[in-house]
Amino acid sequence: MKPLSILQVITQRRFSGAERVCLSLCADLQQRGHRVLLLCKPDGGLPDEARKLGLAVQTPGISGKLNLAAPFRIARIARNFGADVIHTHLSSASQWGGLAGRLAGIPTLGHVHALNNWFYYRFSTLAATCSGGVKQHVVAQGADPAKVRVVYNGIPVNRLDGVLSAVEARQMLGLAPEQPVVVCVAHLSPKKGQTFLLQAVALLRDRFPGIRCLLAGEGEMYDTLQQQAVELGIADHLRLLGFRRDVMSVMQAADVVVLPSIAKEGLGLVLVEAALLEKPTIGSNAPGIDEAVQDGVTGLLVPPGDAAALAECLAMLLDNAALRRQMGQAGRERALRMFTQQAMVEQFEAIYRELIAQ
Repeated sequence: MKPLSILQVITQRRFSGAERVCLSLCADLQQRGHRVLLLCKPDGGLPDEARKLGLAVQTPGISGKLNLAAPFRIARIARNFGADVIHTHLSSASQWGGLAGRLAGIPTLGHVHALNNWFYYRFSTLAATCSGGVKQHVVAQGADPAKVRVVYNGIPVNRLDGVLSAVEARQMLGLAPEQPVVVCVAHLSPKKGQTFLLQAVALLRDRFPGIRCLLAGEGEMYDTLQQQAVELGIADHLRLLGFRRDVMSVMQAADVVVLPSIAKEGLGLVLVEAALLEKPTIGSNAPGIDEAVQDGVTGLLVPPGDAAALAECLAMLLDNAALRRQMGQAGRERALRMFTQQAMVEQFEAIYRELIAQ
């Protein structure tokens, strides 16, 4: 198949889920023989990480919802690059990238990584969503379902490179081998539901005196969660780890990995990453998350914001090592079947060629 010239455009806020997906996609497309140029903001660490991977990067001024010069800048770069297709990520990039494609006569793919407002993707030729839940969300806002493709985020094969063993991970974090450990990797914000996880841990404290709850991530709820732990009497049971680049090793120390969001998620990819480590998972029964966890098979789903139900599910798994192993193994098999990097890249290649054919 003829190699393509693909302009990837993202207006990143931090180096998080969407940014990681974009970066790994760019690297794999280039490895498969395509020409790739990444346009992004100059901050957030993304340009440096992209250059380390040997990617061509430009940082024109394309961010901001009122930046009327952005579509013209993107269109000019796309024409000079000889782009066959423009693939945009996140709302500002998709708003301006979609318009740029129309200006330059180049088809565009708007990539919806979360429960975004369809308004910013309406100029895209086609859209891709990271889950069926996100597709339902944009269709409810008026998107044509025939022009929306579901492409699950893929986990790069090197995601497990350098990950510590469970024993080593616990030693690194100062945890005893038999200590009950619950891990949550997420931005510290109200919608992620860590408040309810702490309430659940408080309910389990007497039953599991040695329980430890590890929160990896940073955000505006840091001090609030610390204070909540004091008020609940579980300050000694909580570890706030802040931002960690080694989150896979942190999750390796867990008996159970939890994402207790009270809002819908794009997908809840961290639960898929945990499954790859053969960790059983618990997530909120909400669109997106319910596609990352197969209830009763790879983990358990609980009503959003229900601390008692979360505590019950945690107790069920912490009490049953055989069930944890069974769900962990099923989760890994499912992750390798449905959420591989190769599958994601091949689906995007097919969509690019569909766009060009149109």
